[in-house]
Parts: sequence; C-alpha cells; structure tokens
Amino acid sequence: MTDQNSGAQAFGRHLQLVNEENAEQVRLEQTQAAKDFLLRRLNSRARTRSELAKELREKSFSDDIAKDALDRLEEVGLINDDDFAKTWVSTRHRSKGLAGGVLKQELRQKGVSDDTAQAALSEISAEEEYESAKALAQKKYRALQREDRDTQIRRLVGFLARKGYASNLCYRVAKEIVSDMPDAVVFEN
Repeated sequence: MTDQNSGAQAFGRHLQLVNEENAEQVRLEQTQAAKDFLLRRLNSRARTRSELAKELREKSFSDDIAKDALDRLEEVGLINDDDFAKTWVSTRHRSKGLAGGVLKQELRQKGVSDDTAQAALSEISAEEEYESAKALAQKKYRALQREDRDTQIRRLVGFLARKGYASNLCYRVAKEIVSDMPDAVVFEN
C-alpha cells in the first residue's frame, strides 16, 4: 500500500508541475497578447501609460499581466509620459493656440502627473504665450468688426479665456487688438 501511496504522491507532484508549467505558459501568452494589443494602439499615436492601462482593463487583461506588458514597453522606451507631455503641449499650443491652463487640464485627463505636466508647460515662455494669444485675437477680431468696441473687447477676452489664457493677458491683448484697429471698420449702433 505504501507503493501505491508513493506512486499517487509522485503522480500528484507531476500534475502539480504540469499545472505550474501550463500556468506560466498561459501567463506568457497573455502578456504577449497584451503587448501586441499595446503596440497596435501605439501604432496610431503616442499614448500615456494611464491611457494604455485603462484600455487593457477594458479588454479584460488582469492587472499583473497589464503591469508586465506596460513595464516592458516603458523599459524599451515605447511608453514615455515625459515625452508625451512635451509633444502634446508643443503641438496643441502651436496648432490650437491653447494656453497652460487648458493644456494642464488635458494632460491630467490623459493621466499625466502634475509634475510631468508642469515640466512640459514650463517650455512655453511668457513671450510665446503672449504672441500666440495676440495671433488668435487678431484672427478672431475679423469676425467682430461690426460690433462696438466694448463688445469686441468682451468677446475677445472670453475667447482667449476659453483657450486657457490668464485673465490679465486676455484683457491686455484684447485692448491692444481693438485699439490698434482703425475706427473706420467699427460700426457703432
């Protein structure tokens, strides 16, 4: 009977080893599937670690599999929140004329830490922000030429504020734009 018990124990240990090997193989396959999914997502545009972690959760990958896949892609430099934040700030500031307040909010929504966002935002100088606000206001002014001066200023200030510019900068730029324009194009009511 001891031979049967030892045989059963040996078989049980064998099954345990097979199950452990299978579990490790399944884990490796799931991690590879997660990495493949992440690579497809990164193929279209850069994303933050937080965005990608959320997408993995939505695809029902376990947290430990997601962490392994994210860590590996971060290790090889395919996920980098610092670079993402710098690129995001530069692109959105140049193309949309967005200021620091709005950009910081957008980065926060994408899961970028406040420190990383602040470092990226520090690359926009006060002079660049002023010039950007002025260019936006000049463009917007064309649609306001038929309005009286107070309305022009109010609308320009509101427009720039929605782009995230500080209120004192909004008012300063709006007053400059309206005062630089000739009176001939302003129609009084």
